[in-house]
Amino acid sequence: MTGDLQIGVFVPQGWKTEYTGWSGPDAWDRSVELAVLAESLGYDHLWVYDHVETVPERRPTHVFEAFTMLAALSQRTTRAGLGQLVTCASYRNAGLLAKEAACVDVYSGGRLILGLGAGWFHQEYHAYGYDYPSDRHRLTVLDETLQVVRSLWTEETTTFKGEHLVFDGAFCDPKPIQQPPPLLVGGGGEQVTLRIAARQADLTNWQVGLEAFIRKSGLLEQYCEEAGREFSSITRTHGPDCRIFDTEAECLAWCEAEGGGNLWGGESTDSYLADNLVGTVEQVAEKSQAFVDAGCRGLILWLRDYPADETLRRFMGEVVPMLRVP
Repeated sequence: MTGDLQIGVFVPQGWKTEYTGWSGPDAWDRSVELAVLAESLGYDHLWVYDHVETVPERRPTHVFEAFTMLAALSQRTTRAGLGQLVTCASYRNAGLLAKEAACVDVYSGGRLILGLGAGWFHQEYHAYGYDYPSDRHRLTVLDETLQVVRSLWTEETTTFKGEHLVFDGAFCDPKPIQQPPPLLVGGGGEQVTLRIAARQADLTNWQVGLEAFIRKSGLLEQYCEEAGREFSSITRTHGPDCRIFDTEAECLAWCEAEGGGNLWGGESTDSYLADNLVGTVEQVAEKSQAFVDAGCRGLILWLRDYPADETLRRFMGEVVPMLRVP
């Protein structure tokens, strides 16, 4: 690893159906094994999704819950950061969220990264009985949640009256060890979300192709200037799929054989390969370097061969030594 570039990786929890056919205990044991292995290989962060049902289609299979999973992993790891990409701001009362997150930071010895987003998976909202309000409503909740969480972490009590959130002298103890833990804002909406990030985020994550990453970076810089904030104070991260193959032919055969099952949303092979770190070691390194050159300082990888560990090992062992921060 070189310079300021940090490499994170998801720990499988079943959200993308990777544990279909496994027993719950066996799936959990494998997640712990992979988390411990990732830390030992040198990954800087371990990540989970804040979802409770599967994609790209709903299936009756295991999906481990984000914060209980991080609490458990905090006791099985010692060094790597622990984050969510990203917590849905409207799934929990903001005070409860701040409390859960602070506790994970304490349990882990100060390793929490709190990722927050407005939420989008409407089928999951409906299945669990959550209202699915308008985009504007959900974005306002995100904005207010960021303010409330930071206050609860740093002030003795929090009183807040917003459009949707109200707190009256709320305590949040224990305080996190980090003062405060970093806040990641997920989502690349160019009119509202990026403005929220410019005001409040320590990190961003957009999960887009290179061209869109560059465009959003320019907008974020503009919004930071409007907010009176240093653009360089926000770490931009990218969260692509990743899988390493020995040959391009093997990669193409995998894409074509699995089709929409492997290409989330049924997108074309060309589009999928252009936007994700999938291919040979050389191809993956070249695509990774292009994002680094565009200002990305964090990769958060979903590994498409989970629950196997080949790509987990090869990305750190073969790709990372080829990357250079300008």
